[in-house]
Amino acid sequence: MPENVQRYFLEMQSKNDLMPVECGIFNLKVEEIGKEDPAFCKFLYQKIGEDFHWKDRLFWSVEQWKNYLSSEKLKFYTAYVGDEPAGYYEYLNHSDKGEVELTYFGIFKKFFGKKLGGYLLSHALKNAWSHNPKRVWVHTCTLDHPNALRNYIARGMNIFKKENIKVV
Repeated sequence: MPENVQRYFLEMQSKNDLMPVECGIFNLKVEEIGKEDPAFCKFLYQKIGEDFHWKDRLFWSVEQWKNYLSSEKLKFYTAYVGDEPAGYYEYLNHSDKGEVELTYFGIFKKFFGKKLGGYLLSHALKNAWSHNPKRVWVHTCTLDHPNALRNYIARGMNIFKKENIKVV
């Protein structure tokens, strides 16, 4: 793992900036399900994040996941191809601040290169804008998938802050 990591903060300030993309995966569906099953959410986080150094929730217990998932601000969506989980995203609706924060977003390796990432991000941004925020934002870093930053920018998000962080 690299010692220095570049973190990018991106935002979208108008739903009109959204540039959605479709994908042609047969039998794909994205539903607001999973939040009721902390063990499943933990599994998604661990398996999707294992190659991208997702660590902050790695050692959460199922009870800690349950507490986190119980927040009314949290929305959790799972992508399926048939009955197989393909990815997920979650966001926090900070209506008191007039913003939605996309907190986690990822797909399983099996679906890399099939435009699912662009489609799922389009889905996430459309849902985030349904709350009528002033902005939608996210952060990513050089530890994430190499296409993550490009995907956010291609969907219409703009970098508003960069920072170097030291990883230990």
